[in-house]
Amino acid sequence: MELSHSRALIAIGELGSFSKAAERLHLSPPAVFAQIHQLETEAGEKLYERAGRKLVLTPAGRLMIEYCRRLILVHDEAMGAVRELSGVQRGSLYLGCGPHISVAIVPHLLRAYLAQHPNVELRLITGNDQSLFEDLYSGKVDLILMNLPVDGPDLVQEPLWRYEMVFIVPPGDPSAGRGVVSAAELSQRPFILYQRSVVIEAAIRTFCVDVGFEPRVVMQNDQADSIKELVKLGLGISLLPLWSVSDDVRRGTLRLLRLSTRQLFSVTGLIYRKTSHLPIAVRALLDVAHQWPQWLPQAEDVQAIEHSGRLTL
Repeated sequence: MELSHSRALIAIGELGSFSKAAERLHLSPPAVFAQIHQLETEAGEKLYERAGRKLVLTPAGRLMIEYCRRLILVHDEAMGAVRELSGVQRGSLYLGCGPHISVAIVPHLLRAYLAQHPNVELRLITGNDQSLFEDLYSGKVDLILMNLPVDGPDLVQEPLWRYEMVFIVPPGDPSAGRGVVSAAELSQRPFILYQRSVVIEAAIRTFCVDVGFEPRVVMQNDQADSIKELVKLGLGISLLPLWSVSDDVRRGTLRLLRLSTRQLFSVTGLIYRKTSHLPIAVRALLDVAHQWPQWLPQAEDVQAIEHSGRLTL
């Protein structure tokens, strides 16, 4: 099995079309078909089938594509290690994150990183959790900045800081002056659920059950900035990261509420694939990220994690 065969099968699995796969690989559709056919002949199994106009992988194809991805990753790691050793490669880095973090946090991280490593070719990819993990496993991104912990095979997690989740209300809200409320009071209010992150949403739901808060969900929204505007207009209350709303609170456009019985904390960190060779550019980003008290404007709104370290799943 050649690397070109692996790349062809991955393209078919992701795009479902010989023409689209050929466009990605800069080949003709017959050439891609020939590579898949050679791979099927070697494996002795049919690797794809037609479902209407789309190509879908068979069980054998789904199994094979995982090995193909691993082969490509090992190849790319080997080439990267040799190029670094010979000084040929200046370094490249692909960082993934969600839309809100890409606006509020990542620009400051990248400015600090590029100030120390100006020759690195750096690209930022945003998306939802599922697409980011698909990109991480396929090698399209090197790291993801997101909430921890997550489940996944062969992943390393590096916690950076922890932050409090707080309830937000409009400045004229009757409860705003007290700052502390009961779960029973909050249960009477329309609630806008932050649905951006699987980790955050699961934490919010668990927290609500633990404190006896039954949210009356009237909206679900995956954009924190949009939720803040909805709350300002009095359309509901919500639970968002303190670092996300602190500027609004200082400007007086939002007010904070906390439960008297318990607080909810989450963790932000970096995730990358477990590998025998971590590229220099990736190691450098990890080092800069851990210097967050120096570059993060919201540093006073988050907390250091004692004894934080790398977690391998």
